Amino acid sequence: MEIIERFEHGMCTFALSGRVDTEGAIELDRALQTAVSEGRYKIVLDMAEVLYISSAGLRTLADIVVKSRAGGGDLKLVALSPKVMRVFRIIGFDRFFSIYDGIEEALDDF
Repeated sequence: MEIIERFEHGMCTFALSGRVDTEGAIELDRALQTAVSEGRYKIVLDMAEVLYISSAGLRTLADIVVKSRAGGGDLKLVALSPKVMRVFRIIGFDRFFSIYDGIEEALDDF
């Protein structure tokens, strides 16, 4: 999995590509935990290039959304593929996360 991070105007954007499987979830968790520990609570994940997410990846997202909201921010998800969105709907995460079609829409919502 590849993670590209940008930090602008107090908001942290991560572009993800590949599979968020067990190994990818570890990389993602490390990147997101670092952002939160540095006080970067406004986080956007561009998931347009993510075709699979494991339960480990879902746990990481659930943990970070709680921490970011506790810090006065949020974790916003962008451009989920139909397959990933289906997983989110099945487990009810579509009601727990803010999900957007585009990055600008997510950033503007902060």
